[in-house]
Amino acid sequence: MYKLNDRIRRYRRKGGLSLWIALMLLAAACSQEGASPQPLSSAMPASVEELSTARAEQPPAEKSGVQRTANEDKQRVGTVSQSLDQLENRRDRMAVDTVLQMYEALHAEDREAYFRYADIASVRMTPSKLDVLIEEAGKRELKPERFRSFDKLTLAEDSRRLLSIHYGSQVELVLEELSYGDQNVWFVNVFPDGPKVIDQTAIYPGAYELGREASFEELVAAGIQSAAEYREFLASNYDTPLWTPIQTVSLLYQAAQEGDEQAFAAIAGGGEGYYAELYASDMVPFADWMKAYGSVQAFPLELLPHERTAEAFRESCDERYGEDWQLIAAWEPEDPAERRGAYWILTPSTDQTRYVVREAFTGNLQLFIQ
Repeated sequence: MYKLNDRIRRYRRKGGLSLWIALMLLAAACSQEGASPQPLSSAMPASVEELSTARAEQPPAEKSGVQRTANEDKQRVGTVSQSLDQLENRRDRMAVDTVLQMYEALHAEDREAYFRYADIASVRMTPSKLDVLIEEAGKRELKPERFRSFDKLTLAEDSRRLLSIHYGSQVELVLEELSYGDQNVWFVNVFPDGPKVIDQTAIYPGAYELGREASFEELVAAGIQSAAEYREFLASNYDTPLWTPIQTVSLLYQAAQEGDEQAFAAIAGGGEGYYAELYASDMVPFADWMKAYGSVQAFPLELLPHERTAEAFRESCDERYGEDWQLIAAWEPEDPAERRGAYWILTPSTDQTRYVVREAFTGNLQLFIQ
């Protein structure tokens, strides 16, 4: 938890502007057909810093007066561990199944089906590379036993960090056995429209000048680094963000769920944007959502056109960010009629290689979205 003077500093930096925007939105809402705005409370809507701080500073629920016995605690810990193991197993199975479904599409030369199960940046930016994937897949018989998940926890910490920053905190790795000890490494992650293969690299004995005595984990780590470097090259060469706005927000929620501050900060924009000065509590509201719903597939993420935003809000965003801003709404699924959720405003980074979070708000979105 950051100190009071830090909170005051952040409020002075952003709070005045947020208060002005809130006043504009309330005035605009009240003028529409005589309707009264419905703020979060009887007071004026708070700025995002105030909302995040309030969420972070909420006291924990009161403990029961009856203490659990030691046996009950052991049973609870065992149940939690078992649940986590089951979750990991489901993710592993999901990742392998996604790669197999992608391969089935490649074997059938079904391009539409391929894009349902894969979104590899190099293929998206150079469509002719899909022909190469189809040709390579056609050379091998599709045998499920050739595919298995790889435990990324066996990698060194710096390799896991690189993996989460470039591919998301919940990315899974799938190994495809080729011949003569060669392996394909497929990267898989989940987005609101389903799990997708998002990258691929190849490893083999002696790859990356490591020597034939290198361990398998070292080869995988070198493959991850090579793939990440190539993604950066693609982004800089094409001046196109590698992740879509919805994918960016999905990865932020996953980082929050995993408590991965480094990935959250990097995906949000690094030293640029709203979360350039990251505090641990900044992730709290989003981590709470993920704990409640479990996966980014459990609540709808929607890219909203500017026309669906309130006029005062739209004009304010145009003034501050230009016309190239994107609005993502993450709707709370339990009661859509309440219009509660979170909005994210993203713009391309200075170098155009990624989207950067410029604003985030969690609460009632009725004042902002028509």
